[in-house]
Order: sequence, then structure tokens, then C-alpha cells
Amino acid sequence: MKQLLFFIMMITCWLPSFAQTEGYVEHNLWNVQSEDTLMIFADKAYIRREPSLQSVITDSLSIGSSVIIKGGSAGTPLMMKGIVAPWKQVHYAVAGKERKGYIWLGLLALKHCTKDSIDFLYGIDKVRTDASDKKPLKYCIQVKAIDQKSRLLDMKEFPVSGSVYATSTEGKLLGDMGLEKLSTILRVSFSGDNGEARGIPTEYYYFGWTGSKFLLLPGKSVVSEGGIVYYGDTLLYPKETGGEPGKIIKLTMDGEVCDDGKTIVKKSNSKEIYVWDGQKAVKQ
Repeated sequence: MKQLLFFIMMITCWLPSFAQTEGYVEHNLWNVQSEDTLMIFADKAYIRREPSLQSVITDSLSIGSSVIIKGGSAGTPLMMKGIVAPWKQVHYAVAGKERKGYIWLGLLALKHCTKDSIDFLYGIDKVRTDASDKKPLKYCIQVKAIDQKSRLLDMKEFPVSGSVYATSTEGKLLGDMGLEKLSTILRVSFSGDNGEARGIPTEYYYFGWTGSKFLLLPGKSVVSEGGIVYYGDTLLYPKETGGEPGKIIKLTMDGEVCDDGKTIVKKSNSKEIYVWDGQKAVKQ
């Protein structure tokens, strides 16, 4: 893991200055553009006449409601639960009538996917900070599943160390991948600079969906720079080439780099096997 320690040192030196110049990094994770459609992530989100907490509340929308982003950021960025995000003007529908107003971006899901009339969405619940200097330490991320009546079917929360420096995120449904008793798998990833610059890890989190609840699956991590992978995990599911029935196979490549930080001079490979019993993946 020599190269991983090397890149962690690089990140430690570089990221504080990045955070200071950008002001708030988590804003980048939504990466919203005008006319994008986002979902309400909070149980209830207030729409206001102007982009301010002091402004009049004109509507309240429940989790899973859709809003359309209009224009850029508005007002002054607001911090709540450690999350710093701007206000956005949105258009939405209430009782079939189009309405508009302003919402704080932190109340919206980062991404969402839909399968079999179930919406899967994830977002930032809060940001944990260091008590001494208030610097962000990690995100507390929640994944949620809701039905067409906006009823919460299940929720899982997990911390993502280093995600406060991520500049992109992706959510994707993979299907069951050959694992029994699952209807699909939700994969959530966080990366910095698209995972290709300055050795920032891309972290992947996997959640199996049974039709009524989430089940945690093994995750993976990839460290790369300029397209060169220095450390990388590969997960093989039963349906994939090289996979085995009832198992999740995790292959890890660990590369040792030269002093230039670019040339891999040595590689080591390891293998882990997880047995799937329909409820959990147990490492052999």
C-alpha cells in the first residue's frame, strides 16, 4: 500500500487549499444545470418566495417530489447540519398547477434511479466536522427507497471518509448480477476530479435490494492518476465472466510506484471471496 500512503499525503497537502478557494466543495456533488430534474430528499422541504430562511414559505414538498432547476444559484449559501449549499429557483407542480419558488439545494437528492415503480435516491444527511477547527471530516450519506405514494420503504446510512473532497458522484442500478433473492443492486460512487487526477480515490458502495429492504454488499476502491491505476479493486458477481454461483469475488491490484509517482515498478495481487446466503455476504 506504499502508493496509497503516498497519495494520501498528496491529498492532505493539496485539499485544504482547494476547499478554501472553492468555498464549499459539496456544492459540486449535485452538479446541477438549469432544466435538470431533481427529487426532494428530505422528509419535507419548504419552498420559499425568496432565497432566504427569512422569506415566506409558499409550499412544502414531500420526499420523492420532483422539481425542475431554473437558472443558477441565488441568494447567499446556507449551512445546515454541516452542509453548505446555495439556493436554487425551481418549478414544480401542486395539484396539477405549475408553481415556482426557491429551495435550499441541500434538501435535494444527489441522484436518483427508478425500477419497478420504486425510486432509489441518495443524498447528504449531514457533514461531520472536527470539533477543534470545524474542518469537514466525512459525509453521512443516506440511501432511500420510496414507492409511488412517497412512502419510505427502507433507508441505510453510511459514512464516507474523504467524500468531502469529492467533486462528482454517480448512482446506478446494476440488476441482480446473479445474486439470489435480490431484484437489483444500487451502486453509489464518489470521486474527485473524475477519479483521474492527483490520486484521489474513487469509492464504490453497493446495496442489494430485495423488493422491501436494502442489504449491504462488499464495496471497492480505485486510486488512479492520469488514467494509470495504482490501486484497484474488481468485484466479480455470479453473472460475470470469472464469477462463481453464490459468491462475490474481490480482486485487488496494489502497485508500487517510482519516485516520479507515475511509473509502476511492482504489482501485487490478492483475492477475497464472499459467500452470499441471500441476506448477507460473508467473507471466507
